[in-house]
Amino acid sequence: MSIYSLNAASGTPIYRQIVDQTCQLIASGQLLPGELLPSVRVLAGDLGINPMTVSKAYTLLEHDGIVARRRGLGMVVQSATITPHESLRPQTLALVEAAKRLRLTPEEVVDAIHLAWKSEGKST
Repeated sequence: MSIYSLNAASGTPIYRQIVDQTCQLIASGQLLPGELLPSVRVLAGDLGINPMTVSKAYTLLEHDGIVARRRGLGMVVQSATITPHESLRPQTLALVEAAKRLRLTPEEVVDAIHLAWKSEGKST
C-alpha cells in the first residue's frame, strides 16, 4: 500500500500531487531524514501511473534539496526543514487565486477559513 493518495480529478497534475504530499509527509514527521523513498518503478506500479511521472516529481524534489539521490540506494529524504506551514503552500496559493477571482478580501478569506475549521467534522 502506498503512502500517497492521488486524485486524478483534482486538476492538480499527478507529479505535483506527489511533490506536495512528499513535503507534507516530511513536515508531519511521517518521512524522516535518511529515509528511502519508494523507487520510481515501485511507486509507479503501486499508484498505477507512468514511471516518468514519478521521475519528474523526484527530480523536482531533488532540485529543491528535499531529497537526494544516493547511488545504489535511490532517493533519500534530505531535509527535515519543511514546516507544516510550508507544506500547505500549494493549497494556500490555490485558495488565494480562487479568492481573488471572487474578489474576496483577505479578511473574508480568513472568516471563511474559521467557519470551515469550526464546521470540520460536522455533518452538513
